[in-house]
Amino acid sequence: MKFYQFIILFILLGCGYSPVNNLEKEPLNVFVSFKNNPLNQSLLSEIRKSSLFLNLRLSSQENADVEIEITNHRIGKFLNTTDENFFPAVGTLDYQLDFYLKNNSKKEFIEFFTNENFAYDTDSILSNEQKIEEIKINFFKQALNEITFRLSNFSAL
Repeated sequence: MKFYQFIILFILLGCGYSPVNNLEKEPLNVFVSFKNNPLNQSLLSEIRKSSLFLNLRLSSQENADVEIEITNHRIGKFLNTTDENFFPAVGTLDYQLDFYLKNNSKKEFIEFFTNENFAYDTDSILSNEQKIEEIKINFFKQALNEITFRLSNFSAL
């Protein structure tokens, strides 16, 4: 068994395989400004949780390389399409995040919008709220991916 592990390791190293290490780059210092509301606080909490993975460091406005100014952040919930008893059968969540990326020399406005449909359970309101919370976390992760992508392009220019 050890022989096979050695062969596999030898082949991988011989082909130039090496683990990806993003920690070699210095993290980008980012300041996030926003209106204080629960949705923005939840997004900031997700940024804090993922900052190491995103190679970001939250900092003060004076020490920041880039400022993210959130101008519009909302989640809209709509119930549409009814079942045979005229109860809502499908729910739709819309997510919108509008923000500016700013540094000393430039400013860029970015709009991010996504939505997701979910089966609305008329028998269990709590399960619907749990689904909505899971979708909201998924929206935040998508927004973080968008922010990271835009930051890499913004800081490279």
